Amino acid sequence: MKTLIINAQVFDGSGSPRYKAEVLIDGNRIVAIAEHIERAGLDDAQVIDADGATLMPGLVDGHTHLGLGSTVEHRSPRTEPEEEQALIISHNARVMLDHGYTSIYSGGNRRPRVEVALRKAIAEGWMPGPRLRAASWEVSADTMKAPSATLKPTSGAGHVGAQGRAPITAEVRKFVHEMADIGVDIVKMPITGESALIEYTSRVLEFKEEEVAAAGEVAWERGIWLTAHAHSSEGIQMAVRHGFRVVYHATYMDDETIGMIANAPQPVYIAPSPGSLWMMGNMDQPPTPGMEVDVAIESLREVVPKMLKAGIRVVPGSDYGFGFNPIGLNAKDLELFVEWFGMSACEVLHCATALGGELMGWGEELGLVREGYLADLLLVEGDPTTDITILQDAARLSMIMTDGRLHKLAPHRANSTLQAAPA
Repeated sequence: MKTLIINAQVFDGSGSPRYKAEVLIDGNRIVAIAEHIERAGLDDAQVIDADGATLMPGLVDGHTHLGLGSTVEHRSPRTEPEEEQALIISHNARVMLDHGYTSIYSGGNRRPRVEVALRKAIAEGWMPGPRLRAASWEVSADTMKAPSATLKPTSGAGHVGAQGRAPITAEVRKFVHEMADIGVDIVKMPITGESALIEYTSRVLEFKEEEVAAAGEVAWERGIWLTAHAHSSEGIQMAVRHGFRVVYHATYMDDETIGMIANAPQPVYIAPSPGSLWMMGNMDQPPTPGMEVDVAIESLREVVPKMLKAGIRVVPGSDYGFGFNPIGLNAKDLELFVEWFGMSACEVLHCATALGGELMGWGEELGLVREGYLADLLLVEGDPTTDITILQDAARLSMIMTDGRLHKLAPHRANSTLQAAPA
């Protein structure tokens, strides 16, 4: 099946300005991009007249939890039986695709077997959803626990971090092997705590150096990737030393750590998660001081521009899936990248498309509108390179295509014919 998109303003994902072009898709690949594509042999092609709308790569999210269960359509109490959770996870993937996200680098799933099965179903084309890199669930390692009865809300006292327990190196090795056996692409480890869950713990180490090293050794042996939940420089450096590919949050990264990542032998991707902080700061119930929302926002707004200046790969994704920041609001990140970090809309869209393709491990075929690349495409009513907030409105997405298949085509774009195309 061939699809010809005409009269489009193409944002190709490189960060360059839009340009007018026609794009031809054959099967699941982009095969031609030109100001005018010859019509010979295209009598049976589906023609979509963009009429000046923006054609761009599908968005990539680097940190969403399909297993947490909440979307803009359905809020999950997270107490459903296993069978219902599997349905909710599939629903969440469909909602992501409805909002223009054609790829997800998973932030972790409490049902990793379900996520692996969903990855297969989406790849085979019989379940709607984004391309998926499946991940383990961090608490499977049994290190981040609920607060103890002695926990004081203003101090974090009573929380047992890495320094307050015996080593669990053998358990970490076993966990990574188990997750690899399940078939995940990614194992996630909470190297530091999380003040939003247990107050004043974001800079508390949850793993010892030898445990992180063991995870790195097994991951290399089994051919899977590692993601670190890490707020502090100490935790981030530990992750980088042992081959972690992605770091979430990185809230309190110092200059030494920025230099370490910039000069790392392998690419390290950072998902700084502004969206979750913005959502927590704008809830009806104000966050407690122990959640450290204000101090984290202040630090992140200072740190991320330094990362960008150093050439570090920064990608969007902010723990979407919780009830306070449900899936479907993911594009708020893009706005915050502009407002908080001083990026241009084109720079942010490059991070969310071309750099996202690299994050997914398919940088040579995903994330750009380019000949030979996979046809994961959006048609946006308006110009997101001048107003990035329009991507928060799913109604502005008049076409969503993944792997060359149309997931959505608005009625006013569905009636084009080859005769409507200019000669």
